[in-house]
Amino acid sequence: MIIFSKILADKGTVWDALRAKEMAASKAPDDLIRFSSETKPVVMWNITRECNLRCDHCYASAAPGPHPNELTLVEGIRFIDELAELGIPMLIFTGGEPIASKNFFPWIHHAKDVGLRTAISTNGTLITPEIAQKLRDADIRYVGISIDAATPEIHDRFRGVQGAWKMAMDGLKNAMGVGLRTGFRITVTRDNWNQVSALLNLAVQMNVPRFCLYHLVPTGRGENIAVRDITKAQRVEVLRHLYDKAIELRGKEIEILTTDSPMDGVYILERLKKEDPERVDVVRKLLKISGGCSMGNKVANVDYLGNVNPCHFTPHKTVGNLRKQTFNEIWNENPCELLCKLRRKEEFLKGKCGICDYKDICGGCRQKAWFFKDDFLEEDPTCIYNPMTKRIET
Repeated sequence: MIIFSKILADKGTVWDALRAKEMAASKAPDDLIRFSSETKPVVMWNITRECNLRCDHCYASAAPGPHPNELTLVEGIRFIDELAELGIPMLIFTGGEPIASKNFFPWIHHAKDVGLRTAISTNGTLITPEIAQKLRDADIRYVGISIDAATPEIHDRFRGVQGAWKMAMDGLKNAMGVGLRTGFRITVTRDNWNQVSALLNLAVQMNVPRFCLYHLVPTGRGENIAVRDITKAQRVEVLRHLYDKAIELRGKEIEILTTDSPMDGVYILERLKKEDPERVDVVRKLLKISGGCSMGNKVANVDYLGNVNPCHFTPHKTVGNLRKQTFNEIWNENPCELLCKLRRKEEFLKGKCGICDYKDICGGCRQKAWFFKDDFLEEDPTCIYNPMTKRIET
C-alpha cells in the first residue's frame, strides 16, 4: 500500500509516522498502520466463498453459494479470540461477499466485543440502509467498495452482473449516510485504466474520503485475464495522474493510495529526485518502514476453510490450517521456510529485484513473480523501474 496523499501532500503526517516508528500498530491511527514498524500482520479473512457477482479478476474464485466445509461460527469465534490476544492491528472481513455469510454479523460483533479493529472489503451491492446501520453499530472502521468505472457499463461487464454499479453506488451512499468511513476501490486493467481520472473526480464530488487503486494481480480468476493487465506506459500514466492529483487535492478530505504494487513508491521517489529533492530522504525512510511487498510479513490471509496463506493473492500456497494448528503456531512459533525467506526477502530476491537499489522499499510483487516465473523470490517482470539504467521505463 502506497499512500500518495500522506507522502506527497501531508508533510506533518509523514514526520509523525517517522517519529512513531516504534509505536505499536494497534495503538496507531488507522491510516498510519501501514507506516508502522510493527510486524504483527493485518489479517484478511475470506469468511465465505459465496458471492452474488462473478468478477473477472476474483482472486478467491468466488461462487454463487458457500463452500460446504466453511469455518463454523464457533471456529470463527475461536480465531477472532486468538487474533485479539495476539493484538493484531486490524482484521479485514472479505470473501466472496462477506455480507452474504450468515456468520458475518455474529463475527463482527464478537470482534468488537474483544476489542479488534475491523474493516470490510465488499462489492457494496448488499448494503441496504439497515445493513449500513448494523455495520455502524459493529464499529466497522472502514468500508471499501469496489467501483471500477465512473459509469455503469464497464463496471457491470467486469463484475459480471448488469446493475452492479448502481447497487454498489447505492450501498456506498447508504454507508456514508450512517457516518461510516468509505472508499472507492478500482482494479485497473486495459479496459478501464482511462477511467481513473473520472472515477477520482467522482469520489471528490461525492466527498468519498478514500480512493484506492488496485493493480491487477494474476491469481484466481485473475490468471485468466493476465493479458489484460495495463502496459508499462499506461501504468506510468496512471501513477503520474495520482501523483499530480495528490498534490492538487492537498487539504481536501480525500486520501489517494495504491496497493498490490510496491513499485509505486519507486515512481514517487524518482519524481521527487527531480521535483522536490529535499524530501527524498524522509520519504525513502517512510517507505522503508512500510517495507514494500508485505506478503508473509505484515499481511496474512485466512480463507473460508481455515487455510492460512502468505497473502490474499496466494490462495494456491497454504502454510497451515486453523483446524490443525493455531494461527500463532503457523505464523509466529513455527513459520515455514517460505515465510522465513519472505520476511528477509532482501537476502533472497533474484533477477532484477535482487540487484535493485530499491529492494529495501519495494521488492516487487511476489505473487506476480510466482505467476510469471514460478518462484516467489524471482523478479517482478511488470516493474517499471530498470535497476541497470536506474530509470523509470515504459
